Amino acid sequence: MSVIPDWYDPELAQAATRGFIRNSNIIPAALAGAAIVEGFSTLISKSFRIRGRITQNGVRRLRQNLLHLADQYLPGGMEPGGDGWRLTLRIRLVHAQSRMLLEASDEWDAAAHGMPLSAAHIMLASTTFSARLLQHAKRLGAKFSDMEWEGYVHVWRYTAWIMGVPEALLFEDYDAARRRFEIGMLCEPVPDDDAIIMANSIVNSAPLLLGVKDPKERRPFATFIYQVCRELVGDELADQFMFPPSRKIPQVPLLWLKHRLRRAALEWVPGFHKLDRGYDYMEMLDISNVGDFEQSYSLPTTLHDEASRSW
Repeated sequence: MSVIPDWYDPELAQAATRGFIRNSNIIPAALAGAAIVEGFSTLISKSFRIRGRITQNGVRRLRQNLLHLADQYLPGGMEPGGDGWRLTLRIRLVHAQSRMLLEASDEWDAAAHGMPLSAAHIMLASTTFSARLLQHAKRLGAKFSDMEWEGYVHVWRYTAWIMGVPEALLFEDYDAARRRFEIGMLCEPVPDDDAIIMANSIVNSAPLLLGVKDPKERRPFATFIYQVCRELVGDELADQFMFPPSRKIPQVPLLWLKHRLRRAALEWVPGFHKLDRGYDYMEMLDISNVGDFEQSYSLPTTLHDEASRSW
């Protein structure tokens, strides 16, 4: 893993870093409000539901995903020994340990569901967190140059390679990643109870991630996130997830306008940055803090997460 593949381009990675930091007020919303939810519409949801990793630790899971994104797009983060590289390698080890625990369990139906956390599913997840996330971020008002756009996917291609996806399955660029996402989703069964549980756990954990703990405040915030998620993933999938019905006023176009106006003000209005209290990169790092976990290589020790040692 310390050998960088010949196709990895550090200049594309640097461009991705610029685009990620500039859009760091939008990318977490695209992740929590759509991409990770779509990821759980697949059979990946079964491994998480069986192990209880989301239902018991939804906020922690979102923080881990945000931390991984932040570390991936740090300058040099995916170079061997960098924070993103180390965390990606840890994720590969966690996948391997979880795969072993699930395969040995009576709760996993290998005949029906194949290999848990397979290379194909890791590839599909990588397209969800790269090409698909970019689509959602663009709808929310994110702005990338062509090089930043392709660089974002390029970093995820390298990330998937470190996580063990064979090169024969890897996507080459944005178009290939988008196409693999579309084909992969066609191959997945209709979301079942496990997918419904996982998707709703993620949406309901998002307010807690942002520090909204009062139930009176959390409920309307969760309702807002449900609406945004429904608009991004589409009514068909939202209905399968049993999300609340759509509200009359669409929220995604309003968010797009809000984010574009903020960007224009930051670029053209002198002193606006001193008044702006928008979500930025440093705040994202703050809410993605998971304490001692960050560079720990502890692994799960039991099938069910609540009985495992801390990892």
